[in-house]
Amino acid sequence: MISLAVDSSKDFMGKLLASDAFDSFLLQEASIITSVSYSVSGRIHPDFFPDEDEKTEEEFIPWNQIRPRLFELIKGKNPPVSLKMTLLLGSAAAALLLQKESPEGHSEAFRAFALNIRFENGNVTLISGTSYDSFVPDKSLDIIWDETVKRFLTSKGIGFEVR
Repeated sequence: MISLAVDSSKDFMGKLLASDAFDSFLLQEASIITSVSYSVSGRIHPDFFPDEDEKTEEEFIPWNQIRPRLFELIKGKNPPVSLKMTLLLGSAAAALLLQKESPEGHSEAFRAFALNIRFENGNVTLISGTSYDSFVPDKSLDIIWDETVKRFLTSKGIGFEVR
């Protein structure tokens, strides 16, 4: 787990909300405070989709499907008072990362790669996290995810400082 301070909040929020930069992620949850408070659970309700073709294997909604709605809540002349959200790396991207980088035996206990985003007082802080179903004695996957997050941000032109 690492904490990163984003250099330009405006640039980051533009890439998060108005571009496809984070479309490989899923939204687990979001809390947004503007003139009122919004709380969003990203958990998909399969009963909403009567067509089998519309159903997904994912437990949470893909970021690209919910991003426009959240952008509508936030846009305006004033920035949000605060925004907190947890994005999870989509299952296909997570499986690829595990296949490519995972130490032997760690992928069985693995649950999710998370990116926690906090916007408060004009500043954006990112915290990486790895979730497991059971105890794992070393931090190999955590280190792999931390490095992946840093490479991802750099590839998207998002400047940051490790805290």
